[in-house]
Amino acid sequence: MLNKPSIYLKSDTEKSTIADKFLNWYSWVLLGYALCGRGFSYFGVGPFYIGEITLVFGLFTLSINKSIPKILKLPHTWFLIIFMVWCCINTIPYFPIYGLDCIRDAALWYYISFALIVATLLLGKPQRFLFMVAQYERFCRIFIILLPFFWLIARTLPLPSLPGAGAKIISPKTADAMTHLSGITAFFVGSSLLDVQPLLFTFMFFVNLGVVALNANRSGTIAFLNAFFVVGLAKYKSSKIWRIVTIIILIVLLAGIIKPEIFEPLINKILSIFIDNNERQGSKEYRLEWWTYLIKSTISDHFWTGRGFGFNLGAGTGFDPVGGGIVRSPHNGHITVLSRTGVPGFVLWLLIQLSWAGNILAKYLQCRRKGETKWAGIFLTLLAYWVASMTVTSFEVIIEGPTGAIWLWTMYGIGLAAMQIYKRYPQLLETEIDSGQ
Repeated sequence: MLNKPSIYLKSDTEKSTIADKFLNWYSWVLLGYALCGRGFSYFGVGPFYIGEITLVFGLFTLSINKSIPKILKLPHTWFLIIFMVWCCINTIPYFPIYGLDCIRDAALWYYISFALIVATLLLGKPQRFLFMVAQYERFCRIFIILLPFFWLIARTLPLPSLPGAGAKIISPKTADAMTHLSGITAFFVGSSLLDVQPLLFTFMFFVNLGVVALNANRSGTIAFLNAFFVVGLAKYKSSKIWRIVTIIILIVLLAGIIKPEIFEPLINKILSIFIDNNERQGSKEYRLEWWTYLIKSTISDHFWTGRGFGFNLGAGTGFDPVGGGIVRSPHNGHITVLSRTGVPGFVLWLLIQLSWAGNILAKYLQCRRKGETKWAGIFLTLLAYWVASMTVTSFEVIIEGPTGAIWLWTMYGIGLAAMQIYKRYPQLLETEIDSGQ
């Protein structure tokens, strides 16, 4: 993701536009979020951190782009806009009451702007889609090489924190890392666009998986398992998927013979998803009680507009796990949407997510049926990333923060563009992508 590839179909010497510069900058920002996690999100001066700075840059780029009419022709665009307007209606009245807390909670919906920005820029010049594919291919290689080192640094060195940050400057999150590994797995197995030696990639992939999985929480573990199941089901005939499965079995058998207790933490995390245990039961019961209360009270007392943005869903409802009102959301993004936007907002949320995923799946099946393997790999990667991200959203604060939300909505926007570009220019991926190296 470090150098811009020459991917323009008409001319490699074409003058770079502001949109191209934004996408290049954006690639760096996405890499920073993936490798450094929450610590990276505090670059800048509050409340204008790196995510907000990038959003302003993107909105400016969007405002001078002539391709807005193209994105407005898509039904998904209007689903997003209506949802954002509905959320805005449930945000503005609460600003005089809750101040900056209102704006902070509103990140849940204003980060959706990244999906519209990315989709518009890619539709305006479909060759930019090749740029993003090349950037993601480069991201996969950089991520699997650097993540183990960043992980080790974050856990062994006394790193400083940026002003206002609640985390060290390098603090990759396990759930986010597992989500990225899910997408990378799909890209490697389902696409021929990842130009690496299969054995080398497989080795590095398992280094990453081993480092992260042994430290992963339940949400990260089940997110990867769900995504891997989708990829395995879609590519059950692929030698790559069977190579991964075979190596997993061999590693498990070998480790089980030499040092069986090494897998005990991971096994406990997986079992805790399905079986109650003393260590996690209190947290699980507390969350379920909180979620049940929010669902019932929203449907009965806040059906149309929810509790709005700015209201503390923890302390304000009598559920304050750590005290001091620090935990503002119930660690379930779907229930957060319901609680803050009411039942109409939640229905729109389901429409936004399920319609997109359904269309991406349909495109994947269409491409596979036609033997268009490159396009099929792109759509499978997007679907796997969505499955992992939605799984994590069910257990963690993801869509409310930049490290998870910006990546999610970026993939969403790329998916919107991919569906339209494939429809109009199915031959685009046959264009040679020169990495510029």
